[in-house]
Amino acid sequence: MPISPENLTKIENFIRKTMRKKKVPGLSIGIIQGDKVLHARGYGYRDLEKGHSMTADTLIGIASVTKSITAFAIMKLVQEGKLSLEESVATYLSRPPFSNHPEIKLKHLLSHSSGIPAADAQLAQMFYNLGDFKNIYPVATKDDFFYHIGAPDDYNLFKPEEKFFYNNDMFTCLGFIIENITGKKYSEYIQELIFEPLQIKRATFSKEEYDQDPLNDKIVGYLPKTQDGKQSLRRVNLSMYEFLQAPGGLNISANDMLKYAQLILNRGKWDGKEILTEEMFSKLWDPIISCPYGLTPEGKYALGWVIDDSYLGTKLVHHGGGLGTSCTSLILAPDLNLGIYVGQNSCNVSPSIIARYALAIILGKDPHQELKELQVEPILDEIQGKYYAPHDLYSAEILLEGGVLWAKLQIDDGSLKFPLIPKDILNLTFTLGLAQLPPVPKIQFYRDNNTGKISSVTYDRYLYIKN
Repeated sequence: MPISPENLTKIENFIRKTMRKKKVPGLSIGIIQGDKVLHARGYGYRDLEKGHSMTADTLIGIASVTKSITAFAIMKLVQEGKLSLEESVATYLSRPPFSNHPEIKLKHLLSHSSGIPAADAQLAQMFYNLGDFKNIYPVATKDDFFYHIGAPDDYNLFKPEEKFFYNNDMFTCLGFIIENITGKKYSEYIQELIFEPLQIKRATFSKEEYDQDPLNDKIVGYLPKTQDGKQSLRRVNLSMYEFLQAPGGLNISANDMLKYAQLILNRGKWDGKEILTEEMFSKLWDPIISCPYGLTPEGKYALGWVIDDSYLGTKLVHHGGGLGTSCTSLILAPDLNLGIYVGQNSCNVSPSIIARYALAIILGKDPHQELKELQVEPILDEIQGKYYAPHDLYSAEILLEGGVLWAKLQIDDGSLKFPLIPKDILNLTFTLGLAQLPPVPKIQFYRDNNTGKISSVTYDRYLYIKN
């Protein structure tokens, strides 16, 4: 299934258009089918100030895509009889919250189904690296870490597999278990298990190794900021530290991510050798619990992977990740033996959209018809602005702030401000986010019959014309 020059042009045009619009400094993409790399390259800058370009060898923090690697490592230890998915976590970590909740099993940590809500112990250092000191809590040591996640036991209200709580701290605990069982550092075990057999050279968990990268081909991270009413970027420190490693600490190139994708598409086999048996590998993709991160309402979380049985007509196994300074997406279509990876040095746009755009093109589908985000975003852009009632007596302003769509309305009772809740966004119908019983007030936008552009909006007894 080679990518035709025409289709590759479509994918690259979309990448560049998205980067310009969303202010993404740099992006790398890799597409593989079987053992054949269909496309791998970088776009834009890995370092804006120095003018260094992004390449397919640029080191990028893949954040939570690392969880699939941690899950692979756990299954290898299960295969060797050193762990059991059905064993209580307390067997391996005999301290709260596990010692007082023996019903929590290893498989529950891997699937975010432990019932333990996030306390974000492992995120503290990342916040501080990014200059965010709103919350100060002591998690500098492993004892600090366990006290932080074990102390608020009155928040553990759900039984395992009863409630999905995405919990990075539980994957940090999986890293501790790997270290306890193997007697090696988490990073050393992953190096031996995956990187060495796959001949992955451009990958590290270490800040020191990252800083001393012999190719000096690594990203600078950028966070969005607002300056003079316009979105801009600011350069920030990258996050690399012990507690982040197992849930999201790997920095790797697109070219080497494709090797990992090939290992997974080959169901744990590499170069004719079986790193993970078929029995163990199949458990990685066994759905455990419904989750909100699927691409369909039926999306499930398995062991370090999200599973959608049918998206664009094919099964997808995928995971995304974000560290603020970098965002990534890895999408696998196992029935097609196809993998797509996208990494960025900002999180101004979801890399999953770009990966799925490429997937749709490869499948011969129209992304603008298949990806709802591509239909919705232009509508959200178009409806924003100021509208005026007759004689400019009142005004209505629609604006997007912090990812929330707001309506600022002037009526005879004064000024109102409410969040807008999409009811039927493709038909331009919204409701006001009010805490009241139905019927909830509705806002309806209309298009001009001649131009097709949004020209007016109605609320209650009022009609406002767009300026």
